[in-house]
Amino acid sequence: MNRSSRSKVVLSATITASVALALTGCAGGGNDAAASDSINVVTRWASGSPEAEAQQRVLDAFTAETGIKVTLTEGLENIDDQVETAVAAGKSPDLVIVNLYDKTLGWLDAGVTVAADDYVSDWGLDIDASALDEWRVGGASDGALQGLPFSGFNWPIWYNTKLLADAGVDAVPTTTDELIDAAKKLRAAGIAPFVMGGNDWSGQKLFYQIIQSFTKADEAKQVMQEGGYCASDSFVKGIELFTELRDAGVFVDNVAGFTADDMYATYNAGEAAIMSGGSWAFAATVDAGNDVAANTTLGGFPLPDGSVFDAPTAFQGFTGVGFMVTKKGAEAGHIENVEKLVKAFYADGAIGDFVKTANLVTPVAGDFSASATNPLLQSALALGDSVSYAVLPDVWIGSASDPLIQVITQAYGGGDAQTICAGLDKATQG
Repeated sequence: MNRSSRSKVVLSATITASVALALTGCAGGGNDAAASDSINVVTRWASGSPEAEAQQRVLDAFTAETGIKVTLTEGLENIDDQVETAVAAGKSPDLVIVNLYDKTLGWLDAGVTVAADDYVSDWGLDIDASALDEWRVGGASDGALQGLPFSGFNWPIWYNTKLLADAGVDAVPTTTDELIDAAKKLRAAGIAPFVMGGNDWSGQKLFYQIIQSFTKADEAKQVMQEGGYCASDSFVKGIELFTELRDAGVFVDNVAGFTADDMYATYNAGEAAIMSGGSWAFAATVDAGNDVAANTTLGGFPLPDGSVFDAPTAFQGFTGVGFMVTKKGAEAGHIENVEKLVKAFYADGAIGDFVKTANLVTPVAGDFSASATNPLLQSALALGDSVSYAVLPDVWIGSASDPLIQVITQAYGGGDAQTICAGLDKATQG
């Protein structure tokens, strides 16, 4: 089900060329005369997704109300490279709807975007302070605000209890010993155990979730940011746990060749019993037309003996999609339209639409629980103290993300803890 590496390169080059062409044609090249009745936006949300559909409803209503034309370009997976290329060519968009991840973490320092601190108060945006802190440089409360958080997420572990029961597993595992035992029973019953994308970001996140089982948050953040995995006894112990789970057959066969798309397809088809997936995936599972959603129980990743966590772990946060204002967008004649459009997204009706159709976990103050109609989202929001939250690596690993994925993909295929931690250190330190 995976594309070859050559296919990925060709596809990436094709998308980059087409989007760069679109940006060149739409960005106006400094044509301020047209700025008053138009705005140029690049978005991470792809056509056909629930997020893109909710986004289009906001844009249509915005244009109908204001008369301002929105020229929208889909940036897709390599949106960071596409925007940087457009900015360097003098064809910058005004606004980028994008994840705070990898290269976008350096956009403020690079002059691609501007700090958004003043916009929160000036535009009357009631955004949770903890969500804002996640978007500040270094995740610190006194850091410059890199953008405006919009799309938060819950990221639990999914368990298909019917498949577990078919294999003789009576309860969702809460310890790693129980997880290993469950995997053995699943395999004996011909059922794939734990599926994830060992070849991309999804496997990276699960890897980090596992290896910080013995590491407290402050140390985890420091090592992720600076390196020193091999020098950290607790991280080495966590990597040894990962290799133990891998070698015990917890993960599906050939997991190093799987992508996130493979993971979702396999789990939603009822062909694997466990996966790690964010709340953005709830809609597709419910809409799959089978009994997988009804049989899914959400929880955390099982704990080993001696873990620093009190309960099985999950992720949550607000470093999903947000709004980044470019230098061009901050200029007079542009920022006025940016403000109007951003405020349209943060309006209660738009937020409610995103919660209902895209399972967005909102950082905006207000009660949107009535819009959370997806049963999996309701379950995720009700997890409470049944899970502990691990440190999501994105902000801390920064631009080392891609090199780290390469190391982690190899780790899913084999290798001991010392080899893996040395690879992580090398990737972090460049």
